[in-house]
Amino acid sequence: MSSNEKGSLTSIRFHARGGQGGVTAAQLVVYAYNGPAKCFPRFGAERMGSPTEAFTKVSQDAEAIRSNEQVYTPRYVCILDDTIINDVCVTNGLAPGGWLIINTVKNIDTLKKFIGRSDVNYALIDATGLAIEMLGRPITNTAILGALSKVSGLFSIKDLEKAIEFQFRGDLVKKNIDLVKAVYDKVQIYKVDIPYDSKKAEKPKWNHVEVEYQGAKDYEIGAVWYTQGASLQVNTGSWGAYKILYDPDHCIQCQKCFYVCPDMAILREKQSNGEWHIVGTDAKHCKGCRLCVEVCPGKDGVKARSAKLKEEVEF
Repeated sequence: MSSNEKGSLTSIRFHARGGQGGVTAAQLVVYAYNGPAKCFPRFGAERMGSPTEAFTKVSQDAEAIRSNEQVYTPRYVCILDDTIINDVCVTNGLAPGGWLIINTVKNIDTLKKFIGRSDVNYALIDATGLAIEMLGRPITNTAILGALSKVSGLFSIKDLEKAIEFQFRGDLVKKNIDLVKAVYDKVQIYKVDIPYDSKKAEKPKWNHVEVEYQGAKDYEIGAVWYTQGASLQVNTGSWGAYKILYDPDHCIQCQKCFYVCPDMAILREKQSNGEWHIVGTDAKHCKGCRLCVEVCPGKDGVKARSAKLKEEVEF
């Protein structure tokens, strides 16, 4: 049954990092779709670079979209940043014959092997590269919608253009319209000969921790979960849009970076004379917030210490 038929429902899930516009992408689908639609986000740690999810439900039947629950069994999954695949199970609830639409430069064989699904359709596009080229920024929300339009047929490029005109202002309108058109023409599609059946979609089981789990009574009342070092227990190094690099040639050992870092990700070593010296950064826990760069008085070293884009993450 098509999403244009009475009583049917099509659900879309967007996986992005904070600041990449996943929520805006979900909103644009609502504006572009010619019929009843709704969208809403799900946030965990609400900061730049953290994994986020946004959901859109569309149907020609207003009754079909009344539920406000999150999308657990999407037909289309849009991934705005392929590094999220390392942190989140993006295929949760995706039935055979569904779609994974991924912003990536990786080849299809690499992705299938890592994701572990050969029973779904793939649409691949270097949305980041096109966004940098056409917008001047690595914001991929409109780009991913160009690919969604092509594989889903839920809305046309013309419909998406009208949504962009409604959402944006100034020269961003034309730039984003040109971007979605470029994506539409360049997206790589890999289809499987498996019909989509929403009845085969399985909602992930809940995974709540029991109240009396082992070790629960060892915590002090009101104690914070993180130990000293903030994100010590969580690999937050994948959250950042920037990789912070230490340049000893520009460092005057003022220690300002050490005191402003919210994640204690500035590494120091005690010298033979008893002084502490900055020696680098902890890439596993640095979220790339750039506070250290902003307070660094060695202004000539700012560019050297903050790469413009995150390095490629190998699967």
